[in-house]
Amino acid sequence: MKRSIIKFTIAILIAGTFAMGVGCDKFLDEEPISTIVPGDFWKDSADATTWMAGVYHQLQSTLRNNWFDWGEVRSDNVRAAGTGNAQLTMVSNTLSANDNDINGITRWTDLYSTISLCNYGIKYYPDLIKTNFKGGVTKYKNYLGQCYGLRALMYFYGMRVWGRMPLHTVPVESIDQPKNFKRSDIAAVKQRILDDIDLALANIGSATGQKYYMQKSAVLALKTDVHMWFQEYPEALKAANDCIAASGCTWVANATEWKDMFIDPSRSKETIFNLYWSSIERGEGVGICGKLGSSSNTNQYAISTSIFSALRDHTDPVSGKRIDGRFWAQWDTVTYNLPELYDEGGPQMGKFYPWADKPGGKFTFEGAGECSAKIPIYRYADVQLLKAEALNKLDRHQEALDIVNQVRARVGYTIPATLADYDPAQLKDQIEITILKERQVEFLGEGKRWFDMCRIGKIYDYSDAGYLYMRTIMNPLIIKRIGGIPFTGININRILYPINSDAFDANPELLKDQNLPYDE
Repeated sequence: MKRSIIKFTIAILIAGTFAMGVGCDKFLDEEPISTIVPGDFWKDSADATTWMAGVYHQLQSTLRNNWFDWGEVRSDNVRAAGTGNAQLTMVSNTLSANDNDINGITRWTDLYSTISLCNYGIKYYPDLIKTNFKGGVTKYKNYLGQCYGLRALMYFYGMRVWGRMPLHTVPVESIDQPKNFKRSDIAAVKQRILDDIDLALANIGSATGQKYYMQKSAVLALKTDVHMWFQEYPEALKAANDCIAASGCTWVANATEWKDMFIDPSRSKETIFNLYWSSIERGEGVGICGKLGSSSNTNQYAISTSIFSALRDHTDPVSGKRIDGRFWAQWDTVTYNLPELYDEGGPQMGKFYPWADKPGGKFTFEGAGECSAKIPIYRYADVQLLKAEALNKLDRHQEALDIVNQVRARVGYTIPATLADYDPAQLKDQIEITILKERQVEFLGEGKRWFDMCRIGKIYDYSDAGYLYMRTIMNPLIIKRIGGIPFTGININRILYPINSDAFDANPELLKDQNLPYDE
């Protein structure tokens, strides 16, 4: 194993250098051990396992901070806290392509490094499958399926963040190979994602207990997500049903079990795929703690007071008692028992931490550098609520509300949504809002809300007809922020992130193809 780790370290350095498209000649000139290239790595079962571990290591690097920065920060879920400039830039919608405060967010280097490592696996695992080395064909096929699935996940993130993406699908193993590509259109990126999903499903394992590795149910959750992004509701419904069947998941029984989903996801009945993190192994904490709450620094962001108040107001109509366990599972409701106190306090969110004493009180926060939260990528309620959206779009409204009511009831919020609550003339639109609001409170801080907002209505339409749901919510908030740029006119294009200036230096094929209205 030690030999494999050494070889992998060398291989990954070369693979990453090629993936970034910079400095290849210099790297090869200076490294006398560079004759050990990734193609020489795939000699035995240990190499295969070590490479897969390296893929997940790189996935961790890609999503450590970006999981939250890409999917949460620009939504109505959060407001800036702390003293940094980055959070002010993000919430005011004043992003640019070369800003030291947010370069880590606008760079796609880590994402493409993950894709590059997947590309090697996609090329070399089939050789091990063909030879059935030491009878390990099932394992090798599983690894191949994971590479396809993770590559699809990376391109899905990239397409939602930057729009059109350069498509890299083969490993770059020579400095003479083409490594710079133009951005492909959305249709091509979508097809690549769906093709990779199909190839993943043809190979990947179906274990339901491996929460930190992509398995069949996680690929089907991704497939559901992709079809919902493109508003393909029959396809999304089928994928969701397939995922639910494959996952083996059942609803948690109460708010305590809901809380445990974030403390120990490996044991939860509702988790599908989480990003594993160990601060001891990595030498640093996962980013969510510095973002929303830790014992060592002021949190960069706080969940909006309006969301705090909405959950607080989930009360029993007779007793007036607060009954939604997600309220006290995420905040110290003893210290912050009123919206006014919450608004003034810059409170930390304790979703990923255990209670220090009892439910509803303080949490045992870790230092930002010691945080080992296992952040969720997909979970059961996510797929179920996407299914509810699809059902509603297909005029199966009661079935959609049944899912909403299941999500609520398991955490104690037993006030059902009924068809009688809605105007028949606006039934579909109003139920959609109900589902989206349920997703908002269910997935607070989980990198979902911004993408949810952006996939409603006309996507990739930068006219006044595009992204109406998101703009209706966000523009009134942004105009109240100092220097805020609302999503209007040419600035509707700001829904996409800028491509970082480094990418144009590394890849001349990108020149003059920056997302508007940003400069290169």
